Amino acid sequence: MRGVRTGRASRLFQPARFTEAARRLPNPGQGWYQICTYDLGAPFDPAGTFLERDAMALVRVDIGCCRNEALGPGRLDNLRAILRFFDESGVDVILRIAYDFEGRGLEREPELFSRVREHMEELAPVLREFEDRIVIFQGLLVGSWGEMHQSRFLSAGRLRELEAAFRSGGNRRTWLAVRRPAFLRMLAGPGEFPDGLFTRRLCLFNDALGGSETDMGTYGWKARASASWEEPWVRADELEFMKKACAFAPFGGETVPPEDGRTPSWRETAALLGGLGLSYLNRQHDARALERWRETPCRMWRGGPWAGASLYDYIGGHMGFRFLIRQASVRPSEGGGGPVLSVEIENTGFGNLLQEARAELLLRGGDGTLTRREPDWDARSWLRGSRTVCRTRVPPGAGALYLSLRRKWDGRAILFANQTEESGREGPMVLLGTMLHTGEEPE
Repeated sequence: MRGVRTGRASRLFQPARFTEAARRLPNPGQGWYQICTYDLGAPFDPAGTFLERDAMALVRVDIGCCRNEALGPGRLDNLRAILRFFDESGVDVILRIAYDFEGRGLEREPELFSRVREHMEELAPVLREFEDRIVIFQGLLVGSWGEMHQSRFLSAGRLRELEAAFRSGGNRRTWLAVRRPAFLRMLAGPGEFPDGLFTRRLCLFNDALGGSETDMGTYGWKARASASWEEPWVRADELEFMKKACAFAPFGGETVPPEDGRTPSWRETAALLGGLGLSYLNRQHDARALERWRETPCRMWRGGPWAGASLYDYIGGHMGFRFLIRQASVRPSEGGGGPVLSVEIENTGFGNLLQEARAELLLRGGDGTLTRREPDWDARSWLRGSRTVCRTRVPPGAGALYLSLRRKWDGRAILFANQTEESGREGPMVLLGTMLHTGEEPE
């Protein structure tokens, strides 16, 4: 008796089993970060910096020594040395340059705005040199701790001048993050939600996540209906705005325990951070809040890969993008030219890929030879909460078919969340399945 026919496609390709591995992926441009602080007035000593195994670091550079004078070539070379160290270490940078990291913003910032603008214009060419490594530039030099409070220079007009000075060196790829949603609206200008925030690389950071009803002054007390466009709004209205503002942009900062002592549920916390598109978070602050996350089990995924995981592990595993291959299939080409591969990829992370990546298919034959093909796929379009089907021609031949992904500008590997991911001389790659032969079987 003849067996049941499953179709010609099944005779071309045997797909792998695609299951998720519940692990944190140390992918570039996202995840937990440590803080490294430097004084621009002191020579940079690389021996004084110990780097954790994080993909990112918040690099804080104090320029308070220059409040009454230009930065000058020597100090700018010092900044180059700092940034070169992180570039050579392969650690992506969240950069915050400010006059104060002691809580004395008004005392330490320049008296004249023209000096602040001059400093930003001096910095701009250096930032352009490292614009790929500097993923995010936080703040606009002013305010206590560089967090844009306790400053004389927070009007809409001055913020726009500082943004223009920041871009004056030709930097177009680094994201500029401001501390409050109201500042983002000031930069955007009056009107409804601006679609141009993404093209201008404008985004937000929040160093008081969960601290109070206003996140320690991040939000205000007026409803959107009764407030102006540039005023702070109540929490609910600001969160709604931020979900739109952060939809395609990086978002992160620090978490702190609630002032009222309330402990949000794991469901509330995961929903909040996922809704805001969390991409990066301080691994040290606040220790109390992070410990609560470690002690909080996630009960949503009974029987799934994250069953038994802590909230801390779940958040760490989902910051930024998280690509998971769900399906792969091969069909004969209707118009000739070889079989067509279809790969369904889900982004289960909180955020999106921020920089261009290069996908590569590798076909390993029985004799070990490799055939490569680069499909024209843009992984930046694999958006959070969505599934994307990508198609391309299969490399000729039979054997094991793999997919790899690398950041385009430096070749840094981007890991998938599949258990079938392998690592060898070619670097990390995911087994898609086995090509049985290159053509259709006869009827």
